[in-house]
Amino acid sequence: MNTFIQSTIFIQSVFTFIGFSIFFYLLYIILKKIYVKKNQSVDKFDELYKKINEDIKYAISPKFIDLSLKSNDLVELAVEVWRMDQRIMKSASTLPENYKKGIDSSIQKLQRYLKKYDIEIVDYNNIKYNEGLNLDVLSIEKDSTLSESIVKETIEPTIIYKGQVVRKAKIILLINH
Repeated sequence: MNTFIQSTIFIQSVFTFIGFSIFFYLLYIILKKIYVKKNQSVDKFDELYKKINEDIKYAISPKFIDLSLKSNDLVELAVEVWRMDQRIMKSASTLPENYKKGIDSSIQKLQRYLKKYDIEIVDYNNIKYNEGLNLDVLSIEKDSTLSESIVKETIEPTIIYKGQVVRKAKIILLINH
């Protein structure tokens, strides 16, 4: 919806610019004919036309550049932040304490950035599995010691944007045999 509104505003701006350009071009032609007949000097009129044309172009063109991220880029960023966090947790025991704190701080900053844009990352590791969960099961492993099915490993997390699932988690399921 937001992209649609931006596209509509852009198209309106383009048509407005074209309309003004046509109007001033016609005005230029008419005034040029009148002016040339009277003074036979085109240079000053051409300078005036160019100045007016530039003023109009800058008056109706946007004063900013839209640097908004695509939603898909934010989803990809969320998945990569989750992956970095998982890798760091696995190797935390081998890292010096000051490196670990620095990396944790950076990960938390990225997670706050995602939260600011209403993006939530959901990890299902060791969670009881039920059929109602909206997950992609990549493989199923059997374990006779289990009383109920659990998610053995989250390969990729669920990404939720403003309360809506935009990417389903990919998991490895552990079931009772």
